[in-house]
Amino acid sequence: MRQPPQASSLLSPSRRRLLKAGLFAAAVASLSPVVKAASRRVLFSDYPFKLGVASGSPSADGFVLWTRLCPDPLHGGGMGVQQVPLRWEVATDETFGNVVRSGTWMAMAGLAHSAHVSVTGLPSDRWYFYRFLAGNEVSPTGRTRTLPAPGQKVDRLRFALASCQQFELGYFSAYRHMLKDDVDAVAFVGDYIYEYNAESGLVRQHAEAEPYSLESYRNRYAQYKTDADLMAMHQAAPWLLTIDDHDVMNDWAGDVGEDLDPNFPERRRNGLQAWFEHQPLPMEALLPERRLHLYASHTYGDLANFHVLDDRQYRDPEVCSHEGMGGGNFEATDAACPGRLQKQRTILGAEQEGWLDKQLGASRARWNVVVQESLVSPLPSPGKNGPEFFTDAWDGYPGARERLIQSIRRHRVENPVVIGGDYHCTIACDIKADYARPDSATIGSEFVGTSITSPGMPQGTLDDKIRFNPHARYGDSVHRGYLTFEIRHDGMDVQARSMASLETHDAACTTTRRFHVEAGHPGVQNA
Repeated sequence: MRQPPQASSLLSPSRRRLLKAGLFAAAVASLSPVVKAASRRVLFSDYPFKLGVASGSPSADGFVLWTRLCPDPLHGGGMGVQQVPLRWEVATDETFGNVVRSGTWMAMAGLAHSAHVSVTGLPSDRWYFYRFLAGNEVSPTGRTRTLPAPGQKVDRLRFALASCQQFELGYFSAYRHMLKDDVDAVAFVGDYIYEYNAESGLVRQHAEAEPYSLESYRNRYAQYKTDADLMAMHQAAPWLLTIDDHDVMNDWAGDVGEDLDPNFPERRRNGLQAWFEHQPLPMEALLPERRLHLYASHTYGDLANFHVLDDRQYRDPEVCSHEGMGGGNFEATDAACPGRLQKQRTILGAEQEGWLDKQLGASRARWNVVVQESLVSPLPSPGKNGPEFFTDAWDGYPGARERLIQSIRRHRVENPVVIGGDYHCTIACDIKADYARPDSATIGSEFVGTSITSPGMPQGTLDDKIRFNPHARYGDSVHRGYLTFEIRHDGMDVQARSMASLETHDAACTTTRRFHVEAGHPGVQNA
């Protein structure tokens, strides 16, 4: 989202998909013991673990471990075409005196020498330490955890919500404070990189021009990964991740780019592959045609289910784009843009919608957290010719929003909470049974987290939106930072954590707003 001009088994059914994608050989090699290869001496031009380590996709018995051999991050990685055996270890202690899982992954040029190790068979609800070894080099030590088993009684869960980190517009110091918050997990909801180069307000610079090729996207992702604060937060806890537009290009939708370039599908494939190569996702997440399978549910004992969505790859193109362009429109009215109201339009795609409906229906958790990229609740601006909608968000797909709300109501989902990003603002809303009737039942709560660094809309513009929409309870476009959530059986506490500055590494971070959601009584309360 750019502001308007004024502002885990690899040998699963995925075997066939990997074969079609040309990656099956790499997957098999990563599974197999590489005893002879492991004894081969490997020499690197420089320290190969400059991008650190990360974990993600946690489950009750495991997680995915990630690293990338990358001695020269800004110039293609510096690994050439060699295949490198990469040993991994998981231990119960930070000194690795009690290694409980280990193995070898073959790092290959086809995936930028990245590793995506699915570890399974571990006891639930425990913290672990992990590392990688290649040649004589040892990676930083990461910390991760298995989730409590489904149905296991859990008293408390703390997680953070982050999104939208434009490297050029500030330091990622927010992660330094998030690290001190000691969360159990991080939910990152898109715009891990920005593809365009900013023209003003620069605190630091991208190393290259806007990426189009696979190599240039790899370099862009690698540059972001070199940020020390981001790297440290990845090493401290497992992440749940999904994509948004700038991970490829602004406002893309399915096969259509904002610039309507007929070659966009190839650019999308390059961007998505590079994103995958730099994130802790299992191999089966990479599909043929270099698409990604990202939507998934993660169960945290009896306390919470996290339903992670992808609203970019499967959506219908935005309606009423500006002349000669694709992408969103900030000022679409129903009179000028009747296509917005077509009920069959989808932001998730029919298959993902059906999957989410089943997940919500099957959930027995105390809380149900829908993790997605944007704002589900309507937030139009008042306009001379009626409400003006932003068509790149769920406001551009009201039929899809209605289907989600009906799913929540039909299944009587317990304590639904929707979280998102993209708006570069902190926004809190009540989810209504019928937004056209402000007095209709409140059926859930929604929180959008502000950006790590990306600038927001003018506060006056957001204030107008909040006043115009009775279900919208709060909006702050001034501060950058993140949200923290603490979930207990009786309630959820939310804090808006805000940075004093983006221009210094040691900037202070304060809590500028607190919210509460009481279990069994949906809706946002001030705390």
